Amino acid sequence: MPLPTCVNSSPYDGISKQAKPDEAGIWQGQFRGLRLSSVFQPVVTLSTGRVVGHEGLVRLDYADGRGATPFRFFSGGLDEVGLVDLDRLCRLLHLRNFQRQAGEDAGWLFLNVSPLVVASRRRHGEFLAPLLEATGFDPARVVVEIAESGVQDGDTLADAVAHYRRMGCLVAIDDYGVGLSSVTRLWSLGVDIVKLDRELLRAALASPDERRLLPSLVEFLHDCGTLVLMEGVETFTEALLALEVGCDLAQGFHFARPAANLLEIAAATPIDALRAAASSSAAAAPLPGWLDEWRANLAAAARRLAAGDDVRTSTAPLLGHRPLLRCYWLDRDGIQRGDSVMGTQASAPRFPLLLDQHGADASESGYFARAVARPDAVQISRAHLQRGFGVACLTLAVTAPLAGVPGVLCCDLAWGSDQGTRPSGEGDDPGQGC
Repeated sequence: MPLPTCVNSSPYDGISKQAKPDEAGIWQGQFRGLRLSSVFQPVVTLSTGRVVGHEGLVRLDYADGRGATPFRFFSGGLDEVGLVDLDRLCRLLHLRNFQRQAGEDAGWLFLNVSPLVVASRRRHGEFLAPLLEATGFDPARVVVEIAESGVQDGDTLADAVAHYRRMGCLVAIDDYGVGLSSVTRLWSLGVDIVKLDRELLRAALASPDERRLLPSLVEFLHDCGTLVLMEGVETFTEALLALEVGCDLAQGFHFARPAANLLEIAAATPIDALRAAASSSAAAAPLPGWLDEWRANLAAAARRLAAGDDVRTSTAPLLGHRPLLRCYWLDRDGIQRGDSVMGTQASAPRFPLLLDQHGADASESGYFARAVARPDAVQISRAHLQRGFGVACLTLAVTAPLAGVPGVLCCDLAWGSDQGTRPSGEGDDPGQGC
């Protein structure tokens, strides 16, 4: 049975009757005994601290002045028609209040769209396009936020993303990293911005292992072609972490609390202290001491390989020590030649079928490219998943010829809270790291 296309020939006309400006020109709305108003929270770029946009947030009050919790109404307190109308009224108010304050260069307006609206768009007719047309607001300045975890059907989510992008809007996935977040689905959506949920910040600050993996998530999102926005940044420490892991944008109480008035789009938020702290932290202790020992020993193994030993013989002094997982050699094209030489103290691979062996292609890896670009200098990767062992690892890599053929000698080290026993080094200078 086909879905009805629209229950109201002009949804914008119906909703617009529920909002009007007061004497000061501030737009407010009325909805089932509630008064609605807008506040805005700035979004800043972590490269300069410049305000690049604002997210519109709703404030609800009863007639007697008591505040109401928006979450109650958006999470089951209303029927479908009521939720759709409330969602639309919020967007109308935010756009009107943003537009009356903002100039042509005022950056982006972030507008949340309820997952229910996304899922039921075809039943209730189009609203945002008529709203933008009626107000003369440029769609390119609108960032439509969709909570991925609230839209379980992949086709529905993809259809909504495509719809808003055809309108000329940008699209952001909100609250990414909790619930049903899917990297494979995200890769295919082609969104513009991903907003990382605050829970990722909390987990990274509470767990060293989570902290080591967060930069890899940001790097993956960048590979998807999206900007990364860390939301819920409340403290200096959290802002510093967002900067250090490579986020492009940030939002939260540390930078500014939601307010009725916009911050000037060119306003600079305090970012200098963050950047100074990040630089100081990186310069003070770029790597743990035990990694320096492993760099020295891999460089020594590379010299033995260059002198004529095979991979197993040249790496033998490393094999009996934790946290070594495996050693292997890549040719000049980044192709693994020969099987991996396994560390004798490493646990058995959790996923042996996924363990890279002869013929595996590592040509796209950053550590291989850096090793080739800087001969004789041991390079260290970011933390990443060692697929065969199913654990986080670091990869060390250094140029070393095998039987006269140029290539790169590598080793994977388990990257956990207990690094175990380290090999005794030969005191060699491994050169500069990454």
